[in-house]
Amino acid sequence: MKIILGITIGIILIGIVGVSYLQNNLDKKSETIFFTLQGDNSVNSFPNENNWIAGERMTYISTIKNGLLVLATSSASDTVFAFNGETGESIDTFHVGKTPKGVKIRHDGNFAFVANEGSDSISVIDLVLGKVHTEIPVGKTPHNIIFNASNELAFVTLQGEDKIAIIDAKKFELISTINVKGIPHNLDISPDGKLLYVTRIATNDVAVVNLENQQIIAEIPVSAGHHGIDVSPDGNRAYVSGIADNVITVIDTQSFDVIDQIKVGNGPHGLRTSYDGSILYVAVTQTNEIIEIDTETLEIINSVKTGNTPFWIAISGNT
Repeated sequence: MKIILGITIGIILIGIVGVSYLQNNLDKKSETIFFTLQGDNSVNSFPNENNWIAGERMTYISTIKNGLLVLATSSASDTVFAFNGETGESIDTFHVGKTPKGVKIRHDGNFAFVANEGSDSISVIDLVLGKVHTEIPVGKTPHNIIFNASNELAFVTLQGEDKIAIIDAKKFELISTINVKGIPHNLDISPDGKLLYVTRIATNDVAVVNLENQQIIAEIPVSAGHHGIDVSPDGNRAYVSGIADNVITVIDTQSFDVIDQIKVGNGPHGLRTSYDGSILYVAVTQTNEIIEIDTETLEIINSVKTGNTPFWIAISGNT
């Protein structure tokens, strides 16, 4: 196995210098859209249009701010693939727990968490040493992960228990859980870290959790799912996809009202805003394209044809 200075080697070709380069350039403002292609067993990007062969059933994807490191899960092979986001070069592979789904790189770029649905655990990958550091038991059927801005906490949806697990993201320990009925699926957090937005498959809505008292303060109906969700960088809107429908639901996070539903084609799933929040990118699984939406006018401004079944999106500059 290439050590991670493998991951940074793929970026700059030398150990400690590579780590230093990675850390010193995390805030670089660039924008590349990375996405998994489930139907092609690959990862792709634009505007670079790289096509990186990976594993079977590529599912979730994550990147760091400068886009130089990309991780993606292969749910069928229990593997996380690491790529150089600039060149598409394969850097490393990490064997994790069973049926990995969500993957998220901690904001400092040092560790990544992987939700293993079949192992009821989170694999923690040390991105400096290039190895799986530990595995955290969290509960039944963990699906996806989000960190708060300070990197102190990670929140994990537990689909098999109707709960959110809270993990100390530096000690790698399970702290507690929050009850969220309705099969919690994907999630995002407000920029100030006060609110957690959780999509629910059974009820086709978004539960808004006040993290101070761990109470649900709003339940917002959306389209048929399962769902992806992204809170805008300014925290004023949440965008929600529904793979069993053809629209993106736009939520005002001040009033918790639905302000629009934008038709994008059948099967939207992964979605992410640009780092300045001006464009929303949506992966539409059945039409094999990524749709670009102007977030001011809420109108479609472009579509980019992809390979088969674009599933999840990660964007450099907005992790």
